[in-house]
Amino acid sequence: MPGRARPAVARVALTAGLLIVAGASQAHPQALPADTSDTGKTPTLQTIVVTATKRLENLQDVPGQVTALTGVLLHQAHANGFASFAGFVPGLSYLSEGPTSNLVVIRGITTGGSQLSGAIGMYVDQVPIGASSSFGLAFQTLDINTFDLARIEVLNGPQGTLYGSNTLGGAIKYITMPPNSRRFAATGELEGSQTEHSSGNDGIRGMVNIPLLAGRAALRIDGLQQFESGYARDPFHHRKYQGKGRTIGGRVAFLAHLTPHLDLRLGAFSQNISAMGYPVSFRNPTTGAPTYGTYDQNYPLAQPSTSSLRLYSAVLDWHLAHATLTSVSGYQIDSGKYFNDVSDVYNPLLATVFGINPYGLFVHTVTHKVTEELRLASTGSRSLRWIIGAFFDHESTHEFIDLVNGASPTGTLAGFDLFYGALPSTYREFAGYADATYRFNSVFDTTVGVRYSHNDQHYQQYAHGLFVVPAQPTLTTHENSRSAQNVVTYLINPRLHITRDWMIYAKAASGYRPGGPNFVLALGNGAPTFAADTLWNYELGSKSRLFGDRLTLDLDIYDIQWSKIQLTVNNGGINQLENGGDAQIKGAEMSFAARVLRNLTVSGSATYTNAKLTTTSPALGVDYVGARLPLSPRYNFALMAKYAFRLPAGRSGSVLVSDRYVGDHTAGFAGSTLKPLYRMPGFNTTDLDLSLRLNRHFELDFYLKNIFDTAGQVSASTLANEYDPAAPVPVTLSRPRTVGVEIKATDGG
Repeated sequence: MPGRARPAVARVALTAGLLIVAGASQAHPQALPADTSDTGKTPTLQTIVVTATKRLENLQDVPGQVTALTGVLLHQAHANGFASFAGFVPGLSYLSEGPTSNLVVIRGITTGGSQLSGAIGMYVDQVPIGASSSFGLAFQTLDINTFDLARIEVLNGPQGTLYGSNTLGGAIKYITMPPNSRRFAATGELEGSQTEHSSGNDGIRGMVNIPLLAGRAALRIDGLQQFESGYARDPFHHRKYQGKGRTIGGRVAFLAHLTPHLDLRLGAFSQNISAMGYPVSFRNPTTGAPTYGTYDQNYPLAQPSTSSLRLYSAVLDWHLAHATLTSVSGYQIDSGKYFNDVSDVYNPLLATVFGINPYGLFVHTVTHKVTEELRLASTGSRSLRWIIGAFFDHESTHEFIDLVNGASPTGTLAGFDLFYGALPSTYREFAGYADATYRFNSVFDTTVGVRYSHNDQHYQQYAHGLFVVPAQPTLTTHENSRSAQNVVTYLINPRLHITRDWMIYAKAASGYRPGGPNFVLALGNGAPTFAADTLWNYELGSKSRLFGDRLTLDLDIYDIQWSKIQLTVNNGGINQLENGGDAQIKGAEMSFAARVLRNLTVSGSATYTNAKLTTTSPALGVDYVGARLPLSPRYNFALMAKYAFRLPAGRSGSVLVSDRYVGDHTAGFAGSTLKPLYRMPGFNTTDLDLSLRLNRHFELDFYLKNIFDTAGQVSASTLANEYDPAAPVPVTLSRPRTVGVEIKATDGG
């Protein structure tokens, strides 16, 4: 039996253009307070400051849903990567791509496995990372390690005015710890763990902060190595630990107070992830039962992958009399190499002529991206607050594609290459934006915003092979396509303070994802370009602080109208992008955080998401209205409790218990033969952590993740079922029970 493609194969193959078709702001578990149990202070919740509005603001004062996961919480929960913290964020789901990447979904804004462009924005500090166009694999989200972060901010809903393109669903911001110019500090962490049905994991992390120039500057350096074993196995090809990955990364940050009014921060960030195989289990497409064992798969070819990010940034803040001028400059190199087994895609098409063969797709993509943002923001507490800015982005992507026959030493079929090509492209964007907040009186204010964006794109393709010009497979073709588009997005955001501790707000906001030139082929048809897809979000929320800041309660409901959805359509043997179909996403979110006792804090959230097509969509094989969008569970719940305690000899400790429920969700669409349906049942995951502070320098953590060893079905791909309805479905499973220990040493503040 041929192997089955992993979830990422759908988008990688579609990106290559190779497939041929026969015919309320959340004070959430992450917002738990710092440990203040050792004093007689009033037991209140910690105040968390975020930068969601591109200025420092109390989380509970932001009129919209923002989730903040503090670095303290991430560390104690041992949430080293995206999959570890995703369950704590309301409205967040994802399609797992193994260790090297994920397709991230916020509030159900996705079409699933065939999606080529990103629908969320990703930031490291203030710099957007990742490609903006479908040619740069914009759907992929690099899994940033969370070591030495101040916090992670997740902004739900379109962020089209302040954050711009590709923030249809929202944005995720990784905020690193800044250099501290006042005191020396150093941290070292050593971690080891064992995963059930797998092997050992390890991690080593370190940081040093050095004040310079008598407190006028500082240097912060950190580095890490993290290894996580895979827990899937391929008994047919004698491969164990599939899905294992190693992350190596580091950061250097320099902060200088050049004058009392001028600050400069320079940064260099590097991360590499190398992986082998994918943590998928083959399942029956109808019943969901394992085809072989619970964690077993069957791929003829090994599937290595690597991804890396090099990011260099400079942030200059000039504090003027009544405003702050900020310049954010960034240069990055995003690179990914993927070799994927696509035997299940091509054998149904080619086996009748060439017999059964193992087919592999090699994709190497490198994007060089330069960004510059210049903004001027008012300061003070006057009746009018405003921010104006300009943004520039230039991206150059080089993508290399090679489809090979794994049974041939040369990778050819009948003596010819299948597809061998280079796909260079460029993306350039100019944007200007303005947001203004007018305070009518002491209880009511309104924010309005607008952003104008213009992008130019150029795509080329140099290729030869049997899938390019079948009659002349050695002929190298050169295809060329360009596009230019303008988009305007808006924001209206009134806020009413019923009391000092209770705020209600409304929001109407729009977002967009860039269109562009289309994938082309000498024999291809279809439109030469595709348009941007857009959406409007209508939202109503409430935020309250109760019982003397010992309880926060946030409620939020929203209605999203998504238009001109970008879809992948096969034309003349080539998958292209077209606009077709509309959708509506309705949802509600609730979260709370409570200081129940002086030493006990409890928090949680509940989310409801109802995402459906409001039109038919022939490109998706959907001929009826109301089809459920994939990947997004209707119901999500999370609960976390932390209890702090004292020990003899000045020692202390804490226990952290968390539980997350992911509701039933789907891959594909019901009734579709082009994107067949697969249903994934809901599942529950429970974690436990015991932290012991031995003295002011040493901390010892013991943890148990996925206590009940739940094999939860996280995501799936039904790409192969389009060609073979009975083909097993590769399903990514949650990490099995893992028990571990971590030693942390600190020096300084």
